[in-house]
Amino acid sequence: MITTAHPTFRGLRDLDWSDTGAILDGCQPVYDAITAEPGLLAALLNAIPGDPALAGMCERYDFLDKLVLYADGDIRIRLHLYRPGYYDRPHHHRWSFFSGIYRGQYLHRIFGADTDFGEHTDPRTLTPILVRRERTGSSYALDHTTVHTVQADADTISILVRGPATRDRFLILDTENGTCFWVYGAASETPEQRAAKQMKPSQLADTIRRVEHLTGLTNSQEQ
Repeated sequence: MITTAHPTFRGLRDLDWSDTGAILDGCQPVYDAITAEPGLLAALLNAIPGDPALAGMCERYDFLDKLVLYADGDIRIRLHLYRPGYYDRPHHHRWSFFSGIYRGQYLHRIFGADTDFGEHTDPRTLTPILVRRERTGSSYALDHTTVHTVQADADTISILVRGPATRDRFLILDTENGTCFWVYGAASETPEQRAAKQMKPSQLADTIRRVEHLTGLTNSQEQ
């Protein structure tokens, strides 16, 4: 399905999603529009609860909320809200993507390509080849084969644009326990797995209100 589209969204399907330079150049106008154009983010947020398809793709995890602002097939524009205590584990992705920091910051560790990355990998032996602080206004494109981690400050907000899936699952390494597990796309999930992460209407409303407050879209005193 295609939801209400801003002019900058319309070229996303034509991007070469195998070229990170093209991803960065093609998605930057999307980020710029959402973060700077008056009324656009508010309109996108307000449209979610009334759109069953978009609302059904919004997800809540222990320390992270994912709102889907726009969908055109398997191309999505998402807003990520990081809650206190967020960190993730070494992983790659099912798709290449663009990310831009709207608010806050996170520590980004990049370990390189996933050529030798698998169930046999001991995450405690991984050494980052690049560590950088992604701050408000910074953006980057990442190939789906890149292994990385993110450690975000509370209430950091990012805009992520994901491209078409290149595989059915991706691997996460649990550094603390020295184990790993696979995560599958929605099409391969059981109803129970889907329900466990899908936002309830009350959670969706709470997250939208929080984003509106943090981005100055409302004068709410919510803390």
